[in-house]
Amino acid sequence: MKDLIGMIVPNCDNSFFSSLAHFTERSLSEKGFRLFIADCHNDVKREKEYLQSLSSICAGIIDVSGLSELSEDLLPQDYPLVFVDRKPSSSRKIPWVGNDDEAAMKEATEYLIEKGCKNILLLPGYIAEHKESPRVNGYLAALKEHGIEESHVLYRKGLRSSQEETRDIIMEQLSEGRKIDAIITSSDRSAFAVMKAIGELGYYAPEDVRLISFDNTPYSTLSSPSITSIDRNFKDIAYKAVEVMLDQIDGKEACDTNTIEVSLVKRDSSR
Repeated sequence: MKDLIGMIVPNCDNSFFSSLAHFTERSLSEKGFRLFIADCHNDVKREKEYLQSLSSICAGIIDVSGLSELSEDLLPQDYPLVFVDRKPSSSRKIPWVGNDDEAAMKEATEYLIEKGCKNILLLPGYIAEHKESPRVNGYLAALKEHGIEESHVLYRKGLRSSQEETRDIIMEQLSEGRKIDAIITSSDRSAFAVMKAIGELGYYAPEDVRLISFDNTPYSTLSSPSITSIDRNFKDIAYKAVEVMLDQIDGKEACDTNTIEVSLVKRDSSR
């Protein structure tokens, strides 16, 4: 269908992905297009199935991908495709829209170091096909530049909700007596789970543990204390992704790399 665009997201339950989908639909609607949203539940096989099935009914696909590589047999070479947030490797040039996660994480880590933190725990989030994470790279770069040798990076398994797995990780780490004076999470929702876990163990933010998250959704302001969060400007990401998609459909040359600026919104959890 010429007026239908497909969008694949890892999980609609995630506020960042649902916000992306919301603003993508709004932008497309303004331009006379409709949006079909597919939730692949962080499942690589399901994402590949959606890529193939949506390509038969949609004029193009916007994909927040969990793949490490896009195989050549999944889509025709000239099929309009835009990667958002994450970019699998591919033999063809596929436009990407997102943030410089490495630089954003480096900024967040350096901010905590400036606050005197030396034992910073990073929870970078779950990606279906594990690959090198720009966020981990930014975190490690900041530690290295400031002469901090010990890093703490812990990954979720992606078997349960981000809240449940994050809570269990924090409970285990602090119960075992690991010295942690700051935590960076992959989302505001995960940060909520951190707040709950440290509270159950008698710790407080920011007095005992400083906290920074990604996304800057309403979760970050509803918490007590409010959570310092990296604003990823999901509306700008969505609108740019639509612009790049429609350029492809119209036969125009689309820019391969489209980086949307972020900002660190400082609140009580890191003061």
